[in-house]
Amino acid sequence: MKKISFLFLLVIIAFVGCSKDDSEATTAGDLNVRVVLNGNQPVGNAVVYTNPPSKQGTTDDFGSVLLTDLEKGSYEIFASLENVGSGKSVVNIQTGELSETIINIIPGINEGLAPVIQIVLPATSTEYSEGEDITFSANIIDDETPNQDLKVIWESDVDGELNTNSPDVNGNATFTTNTLSRGIHQITITAEDSDGYSSSASIEVSTLSPSTITLLEPIKNEGKVLLEWTEYPNSDFLKYEIYRSNGNCSEFNQELLGTISEKETLNFTDELPPLEFQVCYFIKVTNNENNSRNSNQETVDTPGGHVFNFEPYDMLKHPTEDYIYLIDQAGQKLIKFDYINLEVVNETNLQGTIGYSDIGDNGYGVEIYTPSDNGYIYVYNADNLSLTTSINTGLKTASVVTNGLGHVIASVEPSPWWEQPIRTYSRESGIHIDGNGDHERDRLRMIPGRNEVISITTTVSPVDMEYFKIGSTGEIEIHQDDQYHGDYPLNPRIFRVSDDGTYSITSEDGAVYLANSSMEYKGQLQHGTLRFSDFAFSDDGAIIYAATSNRKSIQIGHYPSLTRDDEFLTKGFPILIIRDGDKIISLSKASENAINTGIEIIQL
Repeated sequence: MKKISFLFLLVIIAFVGCSKDDSEATTAGDLNVRVVLNGNQPVGNAVVYTNPPSKQGTTDDFGSVLLTDLEKGSYEIFASLENVGSGKSVVNIQTGELSETIINIIPGINEGLAPVIQIVLPATSTEYSEGEDITFSANIIDDETPNQDLKVIWESDVDGELNTNSPDVNGNATFTTNTLSRGIHQITITAEDSDGYSSSASIEVSTLSPSTITLLEPIKNEGKVLLEWTEYPNSDFLKYEIYRSNGNCSEFNQELLGTISEKETLNFTDELPPLEFQVCYFIKVTNNENNSRNSNQETVDTPGGHVFNFEPYDMLKHPTEDYIYLIDQAGQKLIKFDYINLEVVNETNLQGTIGYSDIGDNGYGVEIYTPSDNGYIYVYNADNLSLTTSINTGLKTASVVTNGLGHVIASVEPSPWWEQPIRTYSRESGIHIDGNGDHERDRLRMIPGRNEVISITTTVSPVDMEYFKIGSTGEIEIHQDDQYHGDYPLNPRIFRVSDDGTYSITSEDGAVYLANSSMEYKGQLQHGTLRFSDFAFSDDGAIIYAATSNRKSIQIGHYPSLTRDDEFLTKGFPILIIRDGDKIISLSKASENAINTGIEIIQL
């Protein structure tokens, strides 16, 4: 009987125990969460968590995560995607059931329960060498947990745990280390709040780069830029590369200037710095594993010399001193410029629209003669740019030259236009002396060493050339029209006479004519695809220096062969040039279509 009673008791206990286990197994449910972006795009690696706090998970590549054994009840379900945004939904968990919900990530919204992490340092593009100090910093924000109570861990996928310092009161977690091993590290920071929710952020850091070098402050010297830097300290050196960022330090306009393969060579000269308001230089060092690293960047203002924000209409040179004079037609200014020290000395305002000007000494010191469309030739002292006098032509005046014998020859705009459009005036009295010519507004050039003038028309087609001989008292003794009437190239804007007075050369094709009453066409300076913009000459006229508008160069040609055999490279595209002894003064543009211009000196 006792045996039967004992067995009955065991059966009751077993029944009661089984009923209790079954009841506990059915008090919770599961939740499948799908996270999407833009309503339908599955999102992987999104962190999913609940409120009230329970479980946390991360979505797979299909955008799903299963949260199991959630207690029965209602929950807010949050999803957060690093550097994108967050979203949430609300579900009700039923006992023993599988619930489902979809969360759409809303870009730019970062709300939820888990800490929000923003890595500040290091910058994403920064690379380091082994043993170098690296500072890591992140800003962490949590809705409820005080910043100092957040648990933080920094880890490397190569070296393991790096640091566990808590954030400061402002939520900044930072530390510095120089113990990262050589390689590429995935650095992850994880922050956990008091409810057990955590989030992570990662950054890739390389310690494969060469050790750092420092570019010292560049030095500008006589139109060049001198660069020096510190020596690379390690034995795995391969090369230095010198870079310049043009266009006001644009990172999209970097130019390789040179390569140095000797570790001990620590200087470089930029012989042709551009005519820019600002450029930047840096040195790239590469090791024998072909890993590279940039030095610091140094800024240089106006590396190629003084830069003007306009294109001068005309340029004149003082006959004995180191000054040039620029005509800013649009700005109505006359500018005196020291081309040795590359600085503006003085400037003055001009009246009217100024034409082609000249400089000379007619017994009153060196003066600048500027024709104007308001009917005057204004005469300025070349030293201080004061207005000395004016000559009243009564007509729009387009071009002027002076013979240094007391006479000023002007191209005017009479009505009708054939009524003596080329006229001579007395510098002393301003009186009109004589007139001749066929066309109004011609561009005039004096023939050096002779009291004779060559002109090219600006108002008729085909373009003509004319010759004038001036008498000792200012009368026009001879006037001759050319025999070709447009058969060969002529351009009044591109027009010079050789220093020895033998020939003239004009147009972008370099057409050469004798500088006498015959104006005989002699051919063209070899040019191929080059386009000439201006010309200068040796004293005897045997060498032609030809500026090119479509290449940063001054070509070297020869007369009478009209061959071309060498060139000088320039910082910019030269538009006006003047020879001064053993150098050429060039007014150049930084690019073919630039408005800004600068002065550069080319040593012959």
